[in-house]
Amino acid sequence: MLDWFSELLEKFGDFLLSVLPTSPFDQFIKEFANLPYLGYLNWFIPVGAICKIMLAWLGAISLFYLYSIIMRWIKMIGD
Repeated sequence: MLDWFSELLEKFGDFLLSVLPTSPFDQFIKEFANLPYLGYLNWFIPVGAICKIMLAWLGAISLFYLYSIIMRWIKMIGD
């Protein structure tokens, strides 16, 4: 049964990917992959870590504002 469900999810994902447009940044990512100094730059500026921290920060701020809006909507907190 798990295989059937996995196959169903895979078919649904393939359908979604066929309907959605391709990434507008695809050509830029391919151009950046050919840069020889990009790997060395990542030693000094950890881009991956910066992106992870930024996404975590954005998620926390978004949750704070979402909870704030919901609490104001149900009148738990004042303006």
